[in-house]
Amino acid sequence: MELKLKYETPIEWAHQAVTDIDSFLQDHADAERKVANMCLSLIAKYPNRTEIIDELIQISVEELLHFKQVYELIRYRGNELNGVFQKDPYMKGIMPIIRSGSDELFMDRLIIASVAELRGSERFKLIGEVVQDPKISKFYTNLHIQELLHIDSFIKMAKCYFDHDIVDQRTEEILTKEAEVSKNLPWRSAIH
Repeated sequence: MELKLKYETPIEWAHQAVTDIDSFLQDHADAERKVANMCLSLIAKYPNRTEIIDELIQISVEELLHFKQVYELIRYRGNELNGVFQKDPYMKGIMPIIRSGSDELFMDRLIIASVAELRGSERFKLIGEVVQDPKISKFYTNLHIQELLHIDSFIKMAKCYFDHDIVDQRTEEILTKEAEVSKNLPWRSAIH
């Protein structure tokens, strides 16, 4: 199954987002730390899921590298890290679809991680296309390409433990919910 968003972010979103590129960079830095933390949290909560631990560690390391790169852009712009995670209305909107059973929760967390990464990659591409600063443009264009290489990593992890058809069906349900949330959120200078 090819992972594909059901709602495409309009290019106008990117034009608006880059008017406050500093807020976008802060949000991006937060997002990279959150994904790294999520990977470590999955390892801590599911240490018996040994088939995916190496990959979760690798993704966590990559996300921390991206965080470092975004931090360097924040400093390049003459700013510092905010230090306080902002509330994420995107994740808040998606949370109601998450199931509570142990296996279902595990599957949903993995699928949502892939879907959120896909949305982030889409928006990195748009930012890279419209931002005027060549250093920031190059970073986001390259990051979009890098993200495409492991966009479905978390879904592949889910398929290590659950029937492929069930994972694909649940992915479709989550993609539908994600499209509804993304389409209805007010535009802001943030990844999601």
